[in-house]
Amino acid sequence: MKSLVLTALAMFLFSSCSKSEPIDQSSTYVLSTGITYTTVNKTDSVNYLILKAKTQGTSTSITWDFGDGESQQGDSVVTHYFPKKGTYSIKLTVVDFLSNTASASKDIAITADDPAYVPHKLIWSDEFDGTTLNTSNWVNETNIDVNNEWQKYTNGDNLAIKDGILTITAKKVGSGQKKGDYTSGRINSNGLKTFLYGRMEIRAKLPAGRGTWPATWMLGTNIAKAGWPGCGELDIMEHVGYNPLWVKGSIHTPSSYGNTVNNADYKLTDCESAFHTYGMTWTPAKIEYYVDDPDHPYYTYSPAVKNASNWPFNKPCFFILNLAIGGDWGGAQGVDDSIFPCSMQVDYVRVYSYK
Repeated sequence: MKSLVLTALAMFLFSSCSKSEPIDQSSTYVLSTGITYTTVNKTDSVNYLILKAKTQGTSTSITWDFGDGESQQGDSVVTHYFPKKGTYSIKLTVVDFLSNTASASKDIAITADDPAYVPHKLIWSDEFDGTTLNTSNWVNETNIDVNNEWQKYTNGDNLAIKDGILTITAKKVGSGQKKGDYTSGRINSNGLKTFLYGRMEIRAKLPAGRGTWPATWMLGTNIAKAGWPGCGELDIMEHVGYNPLWVKGSIHTPSSYGNTVNNADYKLTDCESAFHTYGMTWTPAKIEYYVDDPDHPYYTYSPAVKNASNWPFNKPCFFILNLAIGGDWGGAQGVDDSIFPCSMQVDYVRVYSYK
């Protein structure tokens, strides 16, 4: 009996000593990150780098600072172009679901200028040469009913190309003063010419008269999936005829759309009588609007912390050129039927590389 008791006691002590205490998982969780990179041979140069975030832990936000004035969010693997020789201090910041932050930095030497680099190189344009719309660049939009506008967009009947100028003409075809009594034109480049980053320019002369609403703008190519404003909207230029001395640039995102707070006005006293270049510089870090001179933007949009709500502009966009009549903004002070026909004229649409 004594041996049985001793045996049971030994088994109890062994079992007790061998049990592990529960591990506090939170005490062993660590968020950390690092940077690795490789070169990409695109122009027989060493100026394209693939940067990779090596993160331990669960990150919910990733931000890259490339050390050249540009930054990018959201991707653990990014490709960045450094056209000029130099040493760049790359910084990576990650944030997890507990709001913990980890960062890493690496100095990377670019050993030579890219011999193929041309600053702000022209990468695409439509100069509107010839006599018909280039269907490799544009399609007519007809089934558009937005903003309580009064015009009906036609399949090219309101467009003309002559002497290097695209003319979009609005006409009064009914008794006037109601929806359907006007026709106009609207073209877009969706599925044909789309762009991610760059300097976009549209040289145009705007129509005069109360009730006109011309615009040169861009929408995200993911609009069918993300919808509006999830796709993002870049209004490079808008003008309403009842305010003839001003043009406006606006940005629409899920965080602010419709009567967006992200906009600015630019005084331009001859916008209805002379051609001007309406431009946008779009980089991973910011969007700038300007008239005639890209070195003097009148509006800059650059959220300090970019996310899907305020920065859907890390995806390609397509162009839209149109002349609306009436509508919530264009018709806010009515439509003057004595102005028809009236036209927006476009000299060219050009896209340059942003670096």
